[in-house]
Amino acid sequence: MSGSRGFSLLELLAAVAISGIVLAIAMPGFGKFRTTMALKQANAQILQDVRRARQLAITRRSAVVVRFGAPPTISNITSYTIHVDTNGDGVVQGTEMITPRNLPNGTRLSAVSLDPVDSLVFETSGLLRAGTTGGRLVFANRLNRRDTLLVSAAGVCYQP
Repeated sequence: MSGSRGFSLLELLAAVAISGIVLAIAMPGFGKFRTTMALKQANAQILQDVRRARQLAITRRSAVVVRFGAPPTISNITSYTIHVDTNGDGVVQGTEMITPRNLPNGTRLSAVSLDPVDSLVFETSGLLRAGTTGGRLVFANRLNRRDTLLVSAAGVCYQP
């Protein structure tokens, strides 16, 4: 028996080959997991931002508008804004707070079905503006998997 320690070159190559095979098998599953998590993240982000907008309307005593995309776009939207409309004119002024938001990479709003078409307008009571009915926001990821959020006429955002 010799006194050498360590691995032979052949043993090392076998270990690297086995590791490569295991990694090659695992990568597609990890990619699907990542895109699924991005969809859940987009859903949670909008849910939180709509709730935040409702709370801002109450605490700031001003109308708050959450506008999705650039009007009149209602599909494949990747960004939205939250606007505290202190003077109630519906126009962004330099002194008013506006928060631009982007959805996570690989996700989009595939369909926005709201009344009015592309926005939610919260009054100082935290309810949606009179005459609006809320609607549905449908998310999609790169794999075209979908998820939905509903907004009630009272301005409450929830998952069906």
